[in-house]
Amino acid sequence: TESCIAGQDNPNLNSNYKEKSTPVKKNIEQRLIKSERRNSPLAPKKFSTESAPFTEPAKRYRYVKHSPKVSRNLFTNKNTKECPDTNANQYSKLTPSASSLSNAEPNEEEETSRLSEGRDYDTSSEISGTKSLPLAGNHREVVRPCFRSAPDLLDGSQSSDLDDSEAVTSFNSTSSESELEQLFQDLEGAGYTSTPKGGSSGAMKQRRRERDRLQERLKLRYQNQERVPPIPTDGVTVDNKAVLRWLEDARLSLEQECTISLQCKSISAELNQKVSHLAACATTILRGLLSHSRCIEMDYRSLNSETAQINPLIQSLTGNIMDFLKTHTLQVSHQVQRLYNQIRSVQSGDALKLLSELFVQWESIQGRVLTDEVKKLVAKLEDPTSDIEMRSTLTGITSVTLRNPDLIQHFVKADIIPILLILCEKCDGSSLRTLILRALSTMCTNSSAIRHFEKFSGIQIIAETLEEESRPEPERSEAVALLAQVTAPWLEDNHSIKGLQEYSQNLVQSLTKFSVATRCCQNLLLCAAALANLSSMDNKCIKHLIQSETAPTLLSAVRNRGPLVSVILLEQVATLIANMAAMEGARENLTSFEAPVALLHFLKSARIPQNEDVERRLQQKSVIALSRLCGDVEAAKQVVENGGLTRLVQLCRERDARYNSDAVLVATLATFRKIAEACGRDVFNDQDCQELVEPKLLDSFLAYSAQNESYV
Repeated sequence: TESCIAGQDNPNLNSNYKEKSTPVKKNIEQRLIKSERRNSPLAPKKFSTESAPFTEPAKRYRYVKHSPKVSRNLFTNKNTKECPDTNANQYSKLTPSASSLSNAEPNEEEETSRLSEGRDYDTSSEISGTKSLPLAGNHREVVRPCFRSAPDLLDGSQSSDLDDSEAVTSFNSTSSESELEQLFQDLEGAGYTSTPKGGSSGAMKQRRRERDRLQERLKLRYQNQERVPPIPTDGVTVDNKAVLRWLEDARLSLEQECTISLQCKSISAELNQKVSHLAACATTILRGLLSHSRCIEMDYRSLNSETAQINPLIQSLTGNIMDFLKTHTLQVSHQVQRLYNQIRSVQSGDALKLLSELFVQWESIQGRVLTDEVKKLVAKLEDPTSDIEMRSTLTGITSVTLRNPDLIQHFVKADIIPILLILCEKCDGSSLRTLILRALSTMCTNSSAIRHFEKFSGIQIIAETLEEESRPEPERSEAVALLAQVTAPWLEDNHSIKGLQEYSQNLVQSLTKFSVATRCCQNLLLCAAALANLSSMDNKCIKHLIQSETAPTLLSAVRNRGPLVSVILLEQVATLIANMAAMEGARENLTSFEAPVALLHFLKSARIPQNEDVERRLQQKSVIALSRLCGDVEAAKQVVENGGLTRLVQLCRERDARYNSDAVLVATLATFRKIAEACGRDVFNDQDCQELVEPKLLDSFLAYSAQNESYV
């Protein structure tokens, strides 16, 4: 048949047709053709003369794009003569006009034969309720699109120039949908659409051709570049150089929110928190051991003062000692166990003697246990596994020794001083060296520790650290604190340090520069203390102090701090001036910078009850410095001209003014006699204090001294 011959062009549809052409399916096909004729929009229908109102089209007549269940009635072949009037829309075939009905009344038999000859159906899809599409013809015809609200001119010459992109329906091309694309090409699309499309097809084609040419030009121009610059939509070129520069810099700019959020996240704070936690964990056993030992010692001391019900206290302390031994030792010795059993069974009188023996045994065991724990911490410093472990260990050791000074001797015996000095010399991080220097300052509080310090070139490490100005201020501050600690005059058997004279000049110059550069009051105080201790321990460094102009530098720094300057800082500056004034060659230099005037201001400082000890030392050092400086005539004149005699007389006559200090009285009386030699005794007439100058020094001292002893 003709349908079979037409289906030979497509083998898939031809084989599908042969498999499904059975007598039963043919009868089904005939019934479907009749139903199609009845449902066809070209079939004659009876309409009432009244115009039907506009209604929503039935669901099966709606066009759904890319849907396989598409009614074939939408693709019925129509003549251009059958196009309705211009006022009809795409759903006007549901309500045709009278003229269109008269032209659209084909014979039923002709319609049936035409449908059966020109189309072939897949009847299996009809059974399942899905309508298939007609087979594609042998020749591909270009379909004229009618996607405008008004009918286009029926010009056949224009239809041949349309592109494939202007077809009625476009599908995503796959292997299973290629047949549907060929079928749609033989059908003419809807003549009208409800959405108006402005412009003619010629103008649209012209714009498309210009767009294609523009793309070709861009490809040729930028074929060697990865990115094509954007095309200005308004066609206006940018002539402003500032805007062009901004556009160039915008490609390299960063989002400020990202950088700000990273900067606001403090990494150092998290590191310090982690180090503090690890330090607490590393010293947990040691702190627990110290706490338990302190409880036992307090209970033993309080036991000697108790008289009533002493037996329960003895039993409680004995049990506490046994708990300590079982917790911190592997096993209890037989001697300790025997003493414990005897205390449990005897009376209170004998139990107290046995408890004393048990306490002696406990002290020896506690010392060994404490030494073992200290050695474990020192071993972590000697062979650290990571940087953060070293930081946590240093922090833990410093914290524990500050709260328990008795532990320092255990750490010194474990050779912690050489290990810390070696680590300070080898490590690279500034923050880590700061922790090491702080730990050294904590340990160097006795003569044995300082002997270890000087043996392993500790002064040289401090001098090198202070000499390098590129090092951070916290590290240099800790080095100054360490120098002030090892040269402190209150340490026993610490009269000199090996290597101090060799590096005294470098140390004085570095400390003077650091006191000028720093803005921190604490760093200034440390510099003043270190310089005062150097001048006390090594008299040869005074010439370096004069060359570096250290005293005027410190006096200027004190003057800049104002009236709220620290009393401790004044004490250290007064100590430095007093030590320098002991050398005759330095007095003239100090007088030229008005050091006596500054000392008089130190004596007039307001009293603070909390700083009574510091003020007493400040008063004593200031008066001693004045007594040494007034040997120079110019210094004595400065004291007289600035009203210093009034304050000095008050210190001699009022015991409370000098804190009942006889040393201040002796230094003040010596100052009066030097002023009288330099300026004459007439300057004392206004003060009515001839008794302080004329008699012998011993007589004046006995008259105003706080001592009640008789010197007969």
